[in-house]
Formats: sequence, C-alpha cells, structure tokens
Amino acid sequence: MRVGVVLVTHYGLGSEFLQALRLIIPDAPDYRSVSLDPGQSVETMRKLIEEAILQANVGEGVLVLTDMFGGTPSNLALSFLDDHPIEVVTGINLPMLIKLATSTDELPLADLAVFVKEYGQRNISVASQLLPSGSQSS
Repeated sequence: MRVGVVLVTHYGLGSEFLQALRLIIPDAPDYRSVSLDPGQSVETMRKLIEEAILQANVGEGVLVLTDMFGGTPSNLALSFLDDHPIEVVTGINLPMLIKLATSTDELPLADLAVFVKEYGQRNISVASQLLPSGSQSS
C-alpha cells in the first residue's frame, strides 16, 4: 500500500491497537501512532500530528484513523484536511487495521477511506444475533 497510515487517539489507545495488530500480524506495516492527552497544549498536539502525517506520506497521501468523531484527536486531525493530502476516518477498530495491513489493493486515498470505514462498520456485531438460538449462556 502506498498510502500512509497514522492513528491519532486519546492517550495510548493507538499504540495499543498497533500492538494488538502486530500480535495477529507480526509483519504488519509500520503505521504511526500519535497519542494525545489533556496535559499537552493544542500547539504540541498539532505538531505531533503534523510530523506523523509528513513522515507517513510516501506519495499517495495519508489515511488518518481516529478513535471517535468529535473528540480532540479527530478535531485536530480534521484541521489538516486543507493543508495535507489526508482523509480522516473516525471510530477505529481492530478489524479495520487488520484489513489495511493485509490488503493488497492499492486504492486511491479517498476510495481507501470509504472502504476501511465500511469494513469497520460491517465488523461490529451483536453476538446474540450471530449465534444459533440456545447457544447463548444464561
């Protein structure tokens, strides 16, 4: 994949996602993670995000994955939409990362963002709706 990937999350959530990804896929691509916390100034947070975007961009843009829409990580990531070739997808989950790491498709950035969002949504389930009747614990 020629699109770079940056996770921007509260605290160490992004790093933990990447650790889980590497447990499942040891040779997963080297995605970047930016962890934000309330003790950092907005200027510091913006600098960390921009540095990660610049480092991750290998020519085809950067997919920025954040933990939730409306949170500081998402809001700050969105502020780079006009200045850098990025797409921001909110609501990161592990299936999204696994799909990104194993995908051999080289989709353009905008198409990749939609694909990852839809894949992540399809992989959110209510287990009782998937299990045969009677196989649930009471």
